[in-house]
Parts: sequence; C-alpha cells; structure tokens
Amino acid sequence: MDSRLLYRAAILGGAVSALTDAVPLLNIVNCLCCLGIASGGIVAVLYLRSQGINRPFTMPEIFRIGLLTGIFGAFGAFLFHYLVFQMVGNWQIQWITNMIDHMAEVPPMWEDIYEKLQSPEFQGFAGWSILIRSLIIFPVFTYGGALLTNQWLIKRNRG
Repeated sequence: MDSRLLYRAAILGGAVSALTDAVPLLNIVNCLCCLGIASGGIVAVLYLRSQGINRPFTMPEIFRIGLLTGIFGAFGAFLFHYLVFQMVGNWQIQWITNMIDHMAEVPPMWEDIYEKLQSPEFQGFAGWSILIRSLIIFPVFTYGGALLTNQWLIKRNRG
C-alpha cells in the first residue's frame, strides 16, 4: 500500500474522529460506544477503497490504518478542543452549572459539585488530560471501525 495514500486516509479519518469528539453537540454521537471516533476508521478504509484498492486489507494493514487514524485524530481532537475552548470557553462545565442553576431544588450532593465546578481548576483548558485520553481511546476505536468496515466489505463482496 502506498504510504502517501495511507497517510491521506489516516488524516481524513482522524479529522472526522476529531470533529465528532470536539464539536459541541456533535460529540453526543460518541455516547453510542464512541461511534464518532470509530467513524474515523470507517472513513479511512472507505477512502482507501475509493482510491482503487479493491482487495481486502490484511490485519497488519488494518492495524496500521486504525493506529495512524487514531493518532492523527487524537492530535486533531486536542486542537479542535482548544479552538472550541477559545471560542466559547469550557462549555461542558457551563452547561452543567446552568442546568443546576435552573433546578427547582438542588440535592445536597449537587451543591458540593456546583461549588467545585466554580473553582478555577475547572474553568481552564484541560489540554493534557484531553490529549492523553485521546491517545488511548482514539487508536482503539478507529482500529475497531476500520476492522469492522473491512469485515463488512469482505462479506458484502462474497455475497
């Protein structure tokens, strides 16, 4: 497989994964077993197939596709999270505190949570934790998406 083609597919798939992780409200799709992140692996495999590779990928190839897509996606997610933070602030914390503010009666445990969320440590950008989390999660799920797509294409071509 041509390395340039592999990198293009991984960057495209990584961008899809990163956007579905970082864009507010779009990231809700990740509640379904990280489906948005896995979609990066799906996009990478489909892109490679659209570029004329009409054979099934081997397991080492799928591993490389998934791993590279996940790494590009992790760094892209870090960048997109940072850009979203710069534009709207820590929207997740703002959403939770807004929800608590509009509750008729706040349970005692939530009062403690509310106070902690107001502290400066929760108001900043959680860059390192986002990057470390992404470098663990993204390769796993983009590999899963690439693997499932490859298997689906193999079965589709047989039947």
